[in-house]
Amino acid sequence: MNKWIFKQMFLVGIFNSTEEFQMVYKRQLNKHFKIYHKEGGSALLVAILVLGLMVFLSTYFISFSLTGVQMADNQKYASQTYYLAEAGVQEAIFKLKNDSSWKSAFETLPTIADPNCSSWSIPFYQRTGGIFSNGTYQITINNLGCAKAEIISQAFINISPTKKSQRVVRVKIFKAMGNPVSEYGIFTGGASGNANITLTNPLRIHDGNMLVQNVLQVKTLSRVYVDEKTLAGGNVSIDGSSQLNSADTCAKNICQPGCDSATECPPTDIEMPPVDFDSASVNSFLSRAGISNCSSLRSDGKTNCVFTTSEFEKAMWNNYPLIVFPVGAVIYVLGDVNIRAGQDIIINGVLACDRDINLGQDNCWTRTEWPFIRCGFSKVSVFSPGSGLPSGLLTKRKFSIGGSFGVGTQSLLVNGLIYSGDQMTVSSVLAPVEIHGGIVARKIDFSSVWQPFNVYLESNIIVDTLGVASYSPVIIVDHWEEEY
Repeated sequence: MNKWIFKQMFLVGIFNSTEEFQMVYKRQLNKHFKIYHKEGGSALLVAILVLGLMVFLSTYFISFSLTGVQMADNQKYASQTYYLAEAGVQEAIFKLKNDSSWKSAFETLPTIADPNCSSWSIPFYQRTGGIFSNGTYQITINNLGCAKAEIISQAFINISPTKKSQRVVRVKIFKAMGNPVSEYGIFTGGASGNANITLTNPLRIHDGNMLVQNVLQVKTLSRVYVDEKTLAGGNVSIDGSSQLNSADTCAKNICQPGCDSATECPPTDIEMPPVDFDSASVNSFLSRAGISNCSSLRSDGKTNCVFTTSEFEKAMWNNYPLIVFPVGAVIYVLGDVNIRAGQDIIINGVLACDRDINLGQDNCWTRTEWPFIRCGFSKVSVFSPGSGLPSGLLTKRKFSIGGSFGVGTQSLLVNGLIYSGDQMTVSSVLAPVEIHGGIVARKIDFSSVWQPFNVYLESNIIVDTLGVASYSPVIIVDHWEEEY
């Protein structure tokens, strides 16, 4: 109550004395201050509670936001680490296909002493940096057998001096064993592996495929028949006067219904299969010829079947018109081989040379020995000496058939493999050609071949001649898993 009101009440005589007035006034004043103090304390308490709640909520929201940021960072680092581990797997697969030391170890072939290929190993490998500067992956290759392995790629990304992200990816891989060219009646290999077929009718591949690593051209009245698939790494070109008849054509520009679009349009690259012509290995053809016996055909006192070009021509001249090499023999010529001028040659195994093989390039042949000159049309026959033994005509460089080759119903009969490390050229053949086995060449050129040219695929003969089976060029992923 206001002091002024009390004074007015006193003046009108409500209070009997000044003492009574002061007593009542003090009582009212004390009551007023108690009420005010009580109300002020409650407000302070409410204010403190509200402030505390706001601090709590602010802390919660800040903590929630920080947790979200941390979760986002963790997810980012987890993804980066996983992709880094995958990068390790991909590098391991690349090295197994392309690094000579890794590849040779992984593709260890089984032997009698070690049929499970348990001896090979690949050292631990680590790469730091790469796609993430603060990342590292470590690769371990576990031997699971012949061309079988487990790749373990363990990746780390350093987030802070005391914290890092880690992922582990495990992959099981293998390569199928087999001869990569044994399913092809005609195979060309390498970046320049073209096949040009001009004025040729008919060229037939029986029971097999044809693979051209680059461009296949069929033109100018040509007819090509392939019982199975025709595959080309580049384009297939057929002009309006020619035909290519095959079960399916799989190429860069053609993918017929029977083709596997993933691996055959265009087909997977296959390396030109190597042939050991003249290494120090006991399995090289030079070494095998060194222990073969050709004494019955030589006049120089030697007994082996290793000839220089001049020695080989001397043996043919002395055994004209027919020379027959021993069954199972490997004949190796250091230089060129020229079969010409009516020479008839029978090979019961392999004829190999480190330069060129020419059949029928020259109609006549002159020497300083009686009868000084010979002319005619030649023919060659090759026979397989038996299962597991090589047979065929093999040259490091070029193989050619010319216009003075072929008599009557036969020019070339091969029960074996024709292998040309460079170009194979067939032109103006006068009599049919029949091959039971296959043809492997860097590139092929057929022209003016109006006699039947028949290739009957014999996979076992190809495998016997090329030697020990090899692994396919494709690495197959059998299993993939991730660990944290």
